[in-house]
Amino acid sequence: MLSRTTRVADELLYPRADETAREGVPRDHLDALAAAGALGLATRAPALLRQATEIISAADGATWFVYAQHHQPVRAVAGSPNQALRDRWLTPLLTGRALSGHAISHLARPGPPVVTATPGAGGGWALNGRIAWLTGWGLADVVLVGALAPDDRVLFALLPAEDLDSPRAAVHRHTLWSMHATHAVAVDLNDVPVGRDQVVSMTRHADWLRAHLNHNANTHPAVFGCLRATSRFLERYETFKAWSDSAKLRAEQLRSRAYGLIDTRPPGEAIDDRLATRAAAVDLALRTAAACVAAAGAGSMCSDTTAARLMAEASFHLVHSQTPQAKDAYARLAGALGGSPC
Repeated sequence: MLSRTTRVADELLYPRADETAREGVPRDHLDALAAAGALGLATRAPALLRQATEIISAADGATWFVYAQHHQPVRAVAGSPNQALRDRWLTPLLTGRALSGHAISHLARPGPPVVTATPGAGGGWALNGRIAWLTGWGLADVVLVGALAPDDRVLFALLPAEDLDSPRAAVHRHTLWSMHATHAVAVDLNDVPVGRDQVVSMTRHADWLRAHLNHNANTHPAVFGCLRATSRFLERYETFKAWSDSAKLRAEQLRSRAYGLIDTRPPGEAIDDRLATRAAAVDLALRTAAACVAAAGAGSMCSDTTAARLMAEASFHLVHSQTPQAKDAYARLAGALGGSPC
């Protein structure tokens, strides 16, 4: 599977990455990854998904991010007590016959809930509010939506994408300077119905939030994919060879530390170490992407160049899965590196 995924990355994704950043991620990229077996990794060994993530994100950051949206819904469906829903969707999702996205990050926002679930007749629900971010619009067949229900519970529902493009919903396309190719939208929900057969699970909000914060203290494997991409770019320039070699060594040290924490420590432990490693890896990606801009010279100021794309992709990791704790870790690292604005 990893060999087939590498072939897709090298022969399809990487040669078209700059074009994809301009034109948008096409469905055939995801179909090729599905044929390679890469869409069925959510229920397999985490190390396999990490490796595939690095391979894909090193080739094309935008395709990686659409690909990444698929795994959370697959895990949710695989673990759902709703047998009918598992029978209907799990095999299509694992094989890539159905592509999924998810809209759950709003559940981590402080303050009043932005998406709510109100009980309805027959065990159904009605969704109201605004999904601020949904990636893969027009590509995903189904979407995992999280909504705050009464009694501090979270409802997770798997909805066909057309249910979010109906008279009860309004879709607004985002204009982004980084990852615009990922088809990101906001969706306003007005009593969008959820049937019992669409309910994936219910959980306590506090339990979900704790798990969410613990998970996102870790360094995402895509950061190391981004570092592979920047190092590969710098290898074209003899004057930046020393920088590239140093960055690759430092990236491997951070990778070993990040994955060691994930594999050997329980999720709630060593949070400060996880956050510090995440901040250091993202900082390295940003500085190495900046070196790509410097190496390419004035031409890199054109938005359709590889160096510009790599700078945008590295910057994206500052906000991807960002939590208040991660933001604090970035601030601490900036201060330690002499990043005071004064």
